[in-house]
Amino acid sequence: MGTLSNIDISRVPGLIAQFLPVEICIYYQVVPISTDYESLVLGMVDIEDLAALDYVGKLLGYSELKIQPQPLTIEEHQELIAYYFSHPPAEAELTAIRQQAEATRLSRAHPIPQEPQAESEAPAAVPLPPRPAAASDSDETVQQLLNSMLRRALDDKADQIYIEPVEPNLCRIRYRQQGIIRDLFKELTDNIRAKLMINLKKMVGLDSRLIGERQQGDVERVYRGEPLIIQMSVIPQRNKEAAKLVILRGESLVKYQQEQNNARVVEALLAAQQAHELFQKFESTMASLLDKVRHYSGHPNGDWQALSSMLDVLKTNAETLAAYQQEWNELLRNASQHSR
Repeated sequence: MGTLSNIDISRVPGLIAQFLPVEICIYYQVVPISTDYESLVLGMVDIEDLAALDYVGKLLGYSELKIQPQPLTIEEHQELIAYYFSHPPAEAELTAIRQQAEATRLSRAHPIPQEPQAESEAPAAVPLPPRPAAASDSDETVQQLLNSMLRRALDDKADQIYIEPVEPNLCRIRYRQQGIIRDLFKELTDNIRAKLMINLKKMVGLDSRLIGERQQGDVERVYRGEPLIIQMSVIPQRNKEAAKLVILRGESLVKYQQEQNNARVVEALLAAQQAHELFQKFESTMASLLDKVRHYSGHPNGDWQALSSMLDVLKTNAETLAAYQQEWNELLRNASQHSR
């Protein structure tokens, strides 16, 4: 921290909570910096981004505030967003913000007549409630971070995301876009990193209680109509955990799925060979049993009935296998036709 000497950074989390969802701030590279009764100062990485101005203007239509763009560097924008996630508004502050926003809306709809102000007097600022001494990293805030991180990376066509602890007690998030490593968040607290790892593990089906050991998992998703797979590797690092997310889509997804299918075919083939060997042994045993029972029937006991029931189960399984065979042959015919 320290590059934003002209901004009261402690107000930014409250302003984001009041005016713009943090996902929008990340996507359009904007952030509300300050406000008074008539205007909202909007930090922008690109102050000529008309799409961003138009979208933010629509979101702020209810407030009737004028937007005053102020240029930010990419580093300053990342710093402000990281501060939001490290210092999310406490619930008491969010309640006060909502109450203040409603009071402002009502005062605009039904203004109270006042004595005219002298020309030298500026409109009174609308103060935000003071920030609590400490704000907790709530589960909702961490989920916001995860959603924002994935949305930004997916929209930028990134193929990898890195979550890395850095000394002393911070972490950074980067992503790879067309072979170039780009920063997404530079300075997030280590507490956020730990909670983010828990959420990611749950997302891909890993054991979130297992800390400090290598794990791998993946999850299938559809984003903006495009199927994709997100693979996660948990990497122990200096008594902490780092993570690497690989995003498969398009040709890389097709190639991965083909490799997985080929591996499953080999696995099924081995299982079928083992089943065939077991069936040959079972067939020989049944032939010997039937031959002996014909000559020496004896007195049936409970095992005789149990065998009869098991044969019924095997018959049902055989019918299932026949259905699988029919489906598999159909797939082979379709694949052969497409390859011609």
